[in-house]
Formats: sequence, structure tokens, C-alpha cells
Amino acid sequence: MSLPGDSAERPTNIRYIVLGWACSLSMLTYIDRVCIKQVAGQMQSDFDLTDQDFGWVFAAFALSYALLEVPSGWLGDRYGARQVLCRIVLWWSLFTALTGCIPKFDWRYGTIPVPLILDDWFDPIPLAFNSLVLLVLVRFLFGAGEAGAYPNASRALRNWFPYTRRGFAQGMMWTFGRWGGAIAPMLIALVSLPFGWRGAFIGFGIVGALWVIFFAYFFRNSPTEHAGVNAAELALIQEKGAESEKPPISWRTMLRSPTLWCLSGMYLASNAGWCFFITWDGKYYATIHGMRGTELLIATGLPLFFGGVACYLGGLVTDRQVKVWGRRWGRTGQGALAYFLGAVFFLLALVSDLPWVAVGSLCVASFFKDFAMAVSWSTCIDIGHRYSGTVAGFMNMIGNLGTVFSPPIVAYLANQGEWNLALVYSAAMFFIASVLWFFVNPREVIVYADADRDRLRERGELD
Repeated sequence: MSLPGDSAERPTNIRYIVLGWACSLSMLTYIDRVCIKQVAGQMQSDFDLTDQDFGWVFAAFALSYALLEVPSGWLGDRYGARQVLCRIVLWWSLFTALTGCIPKFDWRYGTIPVPLILDDWFDPIPLAFNSLVLLVLVRFLFGAGEAGAYPNASRALRNWFPYTRRGFAQGMMWTFGRWGGAIAPMLIALVSLPFGWRGAFIGFGIVGALWVIFFAYFFRNSPTEHAGVNAAELALIQEKGAESEKPPISWRTMLRSPTLWCLSGMYLASNAGWCFFITWDGKYYATIHGMRGTELLIATGLPLFFGGVACYLGGLVTDRQVKVWGRRWGRTGQGALAYFLGAVFFLLALVSDLPWVAVGSLCVASFFKDFAMAVSWSTCIDIGHRYSGTVAGFMNMIGNLGTVFSPPIVAYLANQGEWNLALVYSAAMFFIASVLWFFVNPREVIVYADADRDRLRERGELD
């Protein structure tokens, strides 16, 4: 039987509602990002595009996504995640919808005809580019919109969760992202049946706009801004008390940190290998293993599904490892081992001609890679402190350069009939990521000048 005063001392659970918003954002991000690979064949047929052409469509998204990561993360640190995330989702939803509105035309025809009703007023419009160029431009702008989603979500979770639970929060967010990618092929296939691939993109854009409305109403940047947070939950989140004035970020100290560059290089190699699962894996299963229809839909979704499971488990494990080994090896040991095993299973996919053995090996490779996902983003929070959005944006900027050059490389190898080399290439990227983890030090806060860092440490504010 509870006493009357007990409820006042029990922490509220608003932080888990905030985590739910981060998870829904992550899922929506990957649905909109990954769904294009399932309809790539239809789009290539409609626009007369080759695999190499479509490799540049994938790369266009990755390039703008990488370039805008740091500015978007910095904006979140400066103005708060709520305002920036609303802008991000509205922007990417607009260009998701516009992906479905691209007409078919070609510069070789010289002009595009004006509708008959306007013939008396306008001449035919001369073309400066074709459908491929417009598609690349729209996907470039789509990537610019998605840039900063994860740095800002991570920044928000830093405000809402103590460091002993950051791995769990990051793991949950990435789990739902991976599961969004896992269901994206089936989801767009279902929506495309009545509405076509164009209608599916427009529908996904509308869903994103509706998400923004509810998010803006319910979400707050920090627990001190939310009326539903009681004193007990606030004390639980702020384990070491409220933070004092915020020292300025030292770009010089940050950019000279070996930890930042090794972490970013690790993430570049990671994405270079992993982007196989969101670009060409379906083509690989169809070409090498003869998969079709529902079998192919399941095969393309499974690696991301198991990756989502790994994100959750990896988040729990890294929190536990930090308590046992400290942040230095509680983070880096898990990261190095996970990428090493991911590389091994990428190579094991080559040893069997049985389709589902290959799929199973790639699922395990995806699992181990994502077992380090929460580690990567928790490390950004560890070393970035109050500027974790900026640090996460920098890591994700460098990291996503790997998804710029990898799709064209894999497309080139595939066109040469060298699918095995494409898998070896992905495995090599994971091996590189594993090695780079040993040069990352999550105990080093890298965003303050030495004097500011010493002052914060004396006050006990460097957790």
C-alpha cells in the first residue's frame, strides 16, 4: 500500500516519451531513405537509366547529407533540437514528395512540348538537362533535408538521459531506424500497388509533414522546459546537478583531436561497407542468387531487421561495459570486436552458392556492425559534451562520404561481373573500421579550450 507522499517522489517518465519521438523520427528517416532502392528498377525503366546512372542518384543523397551534417548539428546546439528537427523533417518530406513528381524527358529531344491549351501563348521549352539530372538534384536536396536529423536527436537524448543510460537511448533510436529501413521495401511495394511508385513517394512526404505537427506540439528540448517533468525525474536525469554557464566551443581544439579524426575515419569506413545494404543488396540477391518477388523483399529487409536488434542489444551492452571497464574500453573494445566480426561474415557470404546461406551471413555481418552503432553515437556524446550535436554532425559528415563513393564503386564492380569483389570491398571497409577504434578515446572531451576544460572538471561537470 503506497503512502500519500510516495507519488510525489516517484520520477515521471517523460524522458521515455521523448525517446519515443526520437525512435519515430529515426524510423521515418530510414523509410524515406531506403524505400528508393526497392523501386529503383521501375524508376530506371521509366527514365531509361543504367545501374551506373542510379549509383549517382544514391551518391547525390549521401553527398548533400554529409555536407550539411556539421551546420545542422551546430544549429541544434545553438537553437535547440526542436526547432531544427521541425525544419529538417519538413524539408526532407517536401523533396520526398517531389521525387514522385519528376517527369520523363531527355535533352536529346531538344524541347519539351507545352500543353495544347497554352500553345497560343508559349513556345516549346528548351531543355538544359534530362530526368536523370533532375532526379539527382531532387535527391541531393532530399539529403540536405535529412542532414542533421541524428546529430540533433542525439543532442536531445543527451539532455534527457544520464550518461549511464545513453547507450540504451542511442541503441533504441537506431533500432527503430534500422527497422524502418527493414520494412521500407515491403511498405513501398504495398503502397505502390494502388498508387504506383510516384504516389508512394508523395504519400511518404505527407506522412512526414503530419509528423512535424505533432512533434512540434509535444516535444521540448530539455526536461526543464517540459511541464510534465517532476523534480524526481529532473534529479535523475541531471545526476550531477544543473550545468552552469556554457563555455564556447573551441574549433581549434576539436579539429586537432586525434580521437575526432579516428572516430570519423572509422565511421567513413563503416558507412562505405554498410551502404551495400541500402543500395545494391537487392540487385546482388537477384543477379547472383536468382531471388524474385516476396523472397527478394524478405531478403533485402532481413539485414536491417537484425541490425535493429543489434542496435538495441549493443546499447545495453555498452552501458554495462562502461560500468565495468570505463568509457575507454567499454566503448572502443566493443566497437573494434563488432566490426571485425562483421567483416568476417561479409567474407563468409562468398563461400556458399546457397542463397539463404549468403543472406544469413550478410544478416550476421549487419548484426555485428550495428552492435557498435550505439557505441559510435554515445562516444560522440562523451567527447562532445554540450556540443555533442556538432561533434555527431562532424562524425556523420565524414562518415557519409563513404556512402558517396561506395554505390558507384559497387555498381562498377557489378557491371564488370565482380559481385564477389564488391563483398570483399565491403569487408575490407569493416576491417579498417575495426582497427581505427583502437585510436579513439571516449574519455577525452574535445570541444573546449584547455582552461575551460580544467574549470569544468574542477566543478565536476565533465561526466
